[in-house]
Amino acid sequence: MATSNMEKHRHYEEHKEEILADLRSIGRPATRKKWSIPSGTMGALEERWLTPQEKHALTLRSHPTRKSPASSPAVVTPTNNHLPSFPEFSNEWPESVQVKWFEVYEQLISPNFPLPPSSP
Repeated sequence: MATSNMEKHRHYEEHKEEILADLRSIGRPATRKKWSIPSGTMGALEERWLTPQEKHALTLRSHPTRKSPASSPAVVTPTNNHLPSFPEFSNEWPESVQVKWFEVYEQLISPNFPLPPSSP
């Protein structure tokens, strides 16, 4: 029997403290795998449960080669591809846009994300 989204949500809320402890100790990818949490749902849970500083610290811990945004942008878009740079996150956006931002951000910071070839 398939589990409904409402049942999954209830399960995550019932185990909130355990999930948060895992996020802090084993990181985002391992926590998602352990609890079978889709990336969009994980982004929404983090948005609801964590402060912006905790989310930022979690991202830095998950990707230690990344520098703090104060020292460099989180995502650098090559200037020769004529694309706008990735927008900074805003709490003003609707929740659905915030969740999508986190999904795209995770893809962009992934070491396997393909960058376009640079033009001469």
